[in-house]
Amino acid sequence: MKFRFLGDGDCPDWLLAQIITMSRMTSIKMKLLGALVVKSILSNGEIDEDKIKKLTQDAKLDWDDAMSIISALEMIITSSARYEVNADDLSSELQQLGLPKEHSIVIGRLHTDNYNQIHDHLLVQSLRLNALTSIDIETKKDETKNSVMVTMRLKIKKLDGDDEKVSINIPKDKLAVLIEEMKKVRGIMEEMCSIKTM
Repeated sequence: MKFRFLGDGDCPDWLLAQIITMSRMTSIKMKLLGALVVKSILSNGEIDEDKIKKLTQDAKLDWDDAMSIISALEMIITSSARYEVNADDLSSELQQLGLPKEHSIVIGRLHTDNYNQIHDHLLVQSLRLNALTSIDIETKKDETKNSVMVTMRLKIKKLDGDDEKVSINIPKDKLAVLIEEMKKVRGIMEEMCSIKTM
């Protein structure tokens, strides 16, 4: 069976298993846990572990089960925002997977209340790139080929915060072609970004 909130794909087995575990919680606790997950998504992963323990202890869930529920909720919430599923369809599909109606409605409401923020956050995250921090250029005459070589040393700040150095050697007469191609690529990227933000 295909599910819209999963991009018209099948439901993974691990998510099905977590639906059963989620059913052991009350819908009120599910709402509070979902709110923590939404907050975590918007703050790039920071979550209050003490609150999770308090919310899941009544259902007699161990820490692994609690974290599995968090992962399942995160997938449901982010995936439904990513694929622009409305709350009614999300709730209906979660019920088809075996989640109780009350729980499905709670998750549907969380989706409705936080859709714009989560969708915008995912959009920003998907467009993150490594940052170019410096360029050093050196030219040398290559006597064997009777041409001038350009060496560009790029320093790049990666998403994980580390620096990476990259060297590019290119004949000077090919540099104009490279620049033209890069301008075309940049134009395509800017066009794609403007389409996504419409």
